[in-house]
Amino acid sequence: MPRVGDHGPSAGRHSDQRSEHPLTDHARRQAIRSRYAAFGPRSFRHEVCALPEQLDNTDRTRFAVAIAPPKSYVWREAFREVAETVNIALQRLGHSSVLTDALDLPGRRYILFGSNTLSWWGIEIPDDAILYNLEAVTPESDWRSEELLELFRRHHVWDYSRHNVAALEAAGVPRIQHVPIGGVPELDRIRPVATQDIDVLFVGTHSAKRAAPIERLRQAGYNAQLHAGVWGERRDELYARAKIVLNLHGPTIFEAVRVTYLLANGIFVISEKCHYPDEEEEFADGVVFVEYDRIVETCIRYLADHRARADRIIAGREVMRKRSARKYLGAALAEPAFTG
Repeated sequence: MPRVGDHGPSAGRHSDQRSEHPLTDHARRQAIRSRYAAFGPRSFRHEVCALPEQLDNTDRTRFAVAIAPPKSYVWREAFREVAETVNIALQRLGHSSVLTDALDLPGRRYILFGSNTLSWWGIEIPDDAILYNLEAVTPESDWRSEELLELFRRHHVWDYSRHNVAALEAAGVPRIQHVPIGGVPELDRIRPVATQDIDVLFVGTHSAKRAAPIERLRQAGYNAQLHAGVWGERRDELYARAKIVLNLHGPTIFEAVRVTYLLANGIFVISEKCHYPDEEEEFADGVVFVEYDRIVETCIRYLADHRARADRIIAGREVMRKRSARKYLGAALAEPAFTG
């Protein structure tokens, strides 16, 4: 969430009712830091969840893919789908890889998600861990801090955003690679429903900006819903029921974590236009991008045009078919920046 599913990318309770969250994103993070600081340093040893490995190739690197924050931190689930994708893609490349909550498995190189919260828990991580960052860390981001930058300077970093990479390089992070969010067939798993009874849906951190179009659509007579803190099957059930899922920005960087999963699962997405035009171009075939003040009218137009939604869904699946996680990870692991 992390808004990453919100992302970093979030907050709230599991409920089918509209979530009320009075805090801004920045205030929410400050409150979370205070709440969990009392837990003190912790280590976490839990079960290993591994998919069957397709190749037993002892010449390959052995990896462990982990979401670093503790299970008590519910927003860790914002990283779940990308962590699963990375684990599966590594196995497809012939590596031994496990998806785990343990941070001390011997003989494996860790790929860690949630590094933006590591300081909250006092968690120690291996020196050779790869930190896969999914939060906005451009200069204007609330997540950016000298503490986080120093952590990145000590480790190898993967980042989903070219704009993050440029910002981190400028901040003196020496070992960083751009590793886009790709797809694997196994993550196409949201089952269609017979009747889509939700007209417009937003799932993510509550804010006045995000609530406003939902409220306007409700006043116009549409079943528009906003939910926060909903993950896994519960969230996917909401996605399946929605004719339109909104993507409304928190940080300036496009919420690729949320949107790639939606496109891979045949969900129709209307998004607020991107701050960076290149991000919008990357997903333009599969996502309807509009200015924020035109979101309501655009939703109403597409609710009346089932065929247009269906065509865009097909295009979105094609966008994700071309975004192979195996290809992205294979390229990253072969780069001199990694092998050197």
